[in-house]
Amino acid sequence: MSFRTTKELNQEECNALLQKKDIDSNELELLLDAREVKNTSFNLVDVRELVEYRGSRITNVDYLIPTTSFYEHLKQIEDQKDIPTIVYCHVGQRSAYCQKVMMEMDFKNVINLSHGIAGYQGDITYAP
Repeated sequence: MSFRTTKELNQEECNALLQKKDIDSNELELLLDAREVKNTSFNLVDVRELVEYRGSRITNVDYLIPTTSFYEHLKQIEDQKDIPTIVYCHVGQRSAYCQKVMMEMDFKNVINLSHGIAGYQGDITYAP
C-alpha cells in the first residue's frame, strides 16, 4: 500500500501553476489532487491517438482529442475556451503543437505537460 504525502495546493497556488506555459509531472499531480478537493478547475486533454489512449492514460483525463482528427474533436470543448486546459501526449511534442493551435484559436490558457505521459509519475489507468 502506498501513501501520498503531497502538499495540498490552495486556489492561489493552483492559479499560479495554471498560468505557466508548461508544467511537469509533480505539478500536474498537485493540480489533480487540488481539483479532486475542488480547489481548482481545469480540463485535462489527451491528444494521443485512440489506440494509445486505450492502452494507458493519465487517471481522470477529461477528454481525448486525437491529433490526427484534432479540429473535429476539439468541438467537444469549443465552448470552454475560458477554462484552463492541460494537454499531454506521449513525450510532449504533439501536445506542444496542439497547445499552439489552441492558443491561436483563442483558448485563454493552455498548458503543456512537459515530457508527456512518458514522464508522468502519477496515477495511470491501464487497459484491462
